[in-house]
Amino acid sequence: MRPMKFSLHSFFAICLPFFLFQCEPDWKRNSGDPFTKEYWENRLLENDIVAYPRYFLVEGRVTGLYQSPLTIRSSTDGTTVTLPENGSFSMFLYGSPKYFQIEFPGQPTEVHCQVTSRGAWDGFKIFDLQITCPFAKTVVSSKTILWDRCTFGSTWNPFGNKNGDGFGDCSIGAALSLRFCSAEDGYDASTNPNACNTGSNALPVAKGAVYESCVSHNQSKVYQRENWRIPLFNEMFSVIRCSDTNTGVITGEDGCSAVGDATKYPGATADPILFPNAVADHYWGPHTFPANGDVQVTTVNFGPGNEAYIDKDIPGYVRCVSDL
Repeated sequence: MRPMKFSLHSFFAICLPFFLFQCEPDWKRNSGDPFTKEYWENRLLENDIVAYPRYFLVEGRVTGLYQSPLTIRSSTDGTTVTLPENGSFSMFLYGSPKYFQIEFPGQPTEVHCQVTSRGAWDGFKIFDLQITCPFAKTVVSSKTILWDRCTFGSTWNPFGNKNGDGFGDCSIGAALSLRFCSAEDGYDASTNPNACNTGSNALPVAKGAVYESCVSHNQSKVYQRENWRIPLFNEMFSVIRCSDTNTGVITGEDGCSAVGDATKYPGATADPILFPNAVADHYWGPHTFPANGDVQVTTVNFGPGNEAYIDKDIPGYVRCVSDL
């Protein structure tokens, strides 16, 4: 039998018409082209987070709210939802699940919130988006201050329920008492009382365990922030609460007794929901009390809720702040 031979001309004569009508590459017929809508729809079935815009549902949970609502918005299509209380929420929007982002056009009055988990994609919706509010918020001298709701040593737990489901608490870790300055830092009450204040009672603390506590917040980017510091003692008055209804301005050594209502919250003069583990004791400020040989620091005592002074080598507590 003679072998069959094909010339190039014969190949095109036979295959070209078939190719034009039937030989379209397989990936063009089974949604394999990444430049087609069908490709991305096919990818949805594979549970991938996709870039192709479409209508989809977002389901999540917010914790840490207190008395005022949080407004969230999709940066993709502007869909806005106001969350009046802690718990589950959902929003239906149009956009890319892959590039979906949340904005906060309306933060609550007394807390500050952030996204802690972007959630997961199941092929049809984003679920388990987590928003929580690890900061308390006050305004002092027209400056907004964000407070770590947990005393140093403990960390915000979005799912803690010490004060009720959804409020969150500081049940991760425990509050630590720290010495402002110690012999290990070069402190000597007689010869070097300002060892941790760069040698001068006019300068803020720049060394020692108290200083390092907020520095460590920056190093580990606690709650995604890197500008933590020790609050000024007068700033600490902005978080003291003498009673549920007290609206007086609390300052100085008289503290709560000066505002006409000395009824305190049980255990500490700090709101127990805003500050779940506030200790009824001294919280350090950053400056030396310029008297008595520079051996003391100006603090706020969250027991009676007043300005106080304690020796630098006596244990006290720290609550770091971040300027908004």
